[in-house]
This record gives sequence, C-alpha cells and structure tokens, in this order.
Amino acid sequence: MKKLLLASFLVLVFSCKEDTVSSRLEVCGIKDPIRNLPWLKAKIDSLKKEKQDQMLTVTVVKYKDEIVFDYTILYMSCNICNVYRCDGSRLDLSKFTQEEMQEFLKTLRGEGTRGPVIWPQ
Repeated sequence: MKKLLLASFLVLVFSCKEDTVSSRLEVCGIKDPIRNLPWLKAKIDSLKKEKQDQMLTVTVVKYKDEIVFDYTILYMSCNICNVYRCDGSRLDLSKFTQEEMQEFLKTLRGEGTRGPVIWPQ
C-alpha cells in the first residue's frame, strides 16, 4: 500500500506543469514562447548561466500588427535597447521617425497597450 501511495504521489508531482504567463500565452504561432522560441530560450539560458536572469524583463507587445519582444536588462544604459521580432531578428529602431518612436514608446510602456511580462516568470 505504501508503494502504491508513493508511486501515485510521484506521478502527481511530475505530471504537474508550472503555470506561468508564458505557458498560457500563444504568440508567433508558438505556445509558451519562453520555452519554445529557440532564440529567446537561448538568450535566457545564457543569462541563467551568468546568473543574470533575474535582471531581465521580457515583455510581449503588439505594435502595428506585429508581435515584438522588449528584452530589457536592468543594467543597460538605454531605455529600449533590444526589441526582437518573432524570428529573433532585432527591430531597427534607428529607422523610426521621432513620431514613430514616441508612438512605439507609448505602446510599449503605456497602460492598456503594454503586453504581458513573460520574464521573470
């Protein structure tokens, strides 16, 4: 009987998935982007190795019908340094006009337009 209870407990423990914002989110045609977008997972895993992952914030934003990821590390000296598309390519913010940049900032940081923070979990 003890073995049956122990086995049942182990099955229950290992069958439970961690429920996070990312695990409930589907973007870029992918469910759980933190685990299933290879380029994003690689970037986070790299920071984990350096023990800097707790300094990272990743926010998903929809801007002009495109999903982008705002990838911000606390010690960076710029406000919006790294914004990535679904394929992992960087959004070239230098090509934005002043007005486009202001609109982008409002979308990225604004109440009601800002998407979910998927990291930290």
